[in-house]
Amino acid sequence: MQTRIVQISDTHLSALGAKPAHQQQIRPEEKLRMVFDDIAQTRVRPDLIVLSGDLIHEGGVDDYAHLRQLLAAEKQLLGAPIRVILGNHDRTAAFYRGFLDIFAQKRPYDQHVTLNDWDIYLLDTKCGDIEPGYLTEAQLAWLQAELAHATHPGIIFMHHPLAGPALQHMRYSVLQNGEDLLRVIDHSSICAIFSGHTHFASSSVINGMLNVVADSTAYHIDCSNHHVHRIYDGTAYNVITLNGTSIGVEQRPLYLGKEVINTIQVPNTDFVDPQVLFAAMAEQEERRETVK
Repeated sequence: MQTRIVQISDTHLSALGAKPAHQQQIRPEEKLRMVFDDIAQTRVRPDLIVLSGDLIHEGGVDDYAHLRQLLAAEKQLLGAPIRVILGNHDRTAAFYRGFLDIFAQKRPYDQHVTLNDWDIYLLDTKCGDIEPGYLTEAQLAWLQAELAHATHPGIIFMHHPLAGPALQHMRYSVLQNGEDLLRVIDHSSICAIFSGHTHFASSSVINGMLNVVADSTAYHIDCSNHHVHRIYDGTAYNVITLNGTSIGVEQRPLYLGKEVINTIQVPNTDFVDPQVLFAAMAEQEERRETVK
């Protein structure tokens, strides 16, 4: 049985009253609608749509409520379920209240979905509100327990990618404990990992595992200069086809601007000091309060 999944990443929808991040010339919500229109017009007919993090650029409760309405309408039009995961620019408490309508802030937002003959694991790699990602021991234990009972091949969606061969200059930004994740999924049913975050597409094989990083729906980042990243308006998404145990990925670029709209200075490209990660996680734990 063939299964088709659309991956949309890094939508960065603008918060109410805020200007688009990085001086985008086309509003990110318009770009997201371009993606959904393309899915409909080209008759992709996905079995599942996954938005892999950075849904709203530092938004509030009302912004996530608006996103819920937008996605509900698209779900009805396309006839496909839609799942979302969190990225570093999302705000967990506002997401739980506005998108899930849950007052008590829960974290992490990990999910397991069975789709046809596949197990889909959606991991919350958000590390407080800082750039890099991290998976806690509790999350890894949860995943290991889920995999112990797996009867189907599986794939993982998460926001932060592993530090694969194409991302050695992005180690400051990727999943910081990727080796821990690889140990958990070694000799398991997991066949591939799909992520986003870097705003440029790449793929690699790590320990025999396919890793695919999606470009952004909001803006493309050129990181060829490892210390000065150039930002362009850009829109792309991926169509993932699962057939038996085979996996195919088609990148669909819809738009790429010609002008640099902003730059990012990156002094240090190495992994982040673990103490910074632990401090960010501790701060996140302190925020586990009821959202008013």
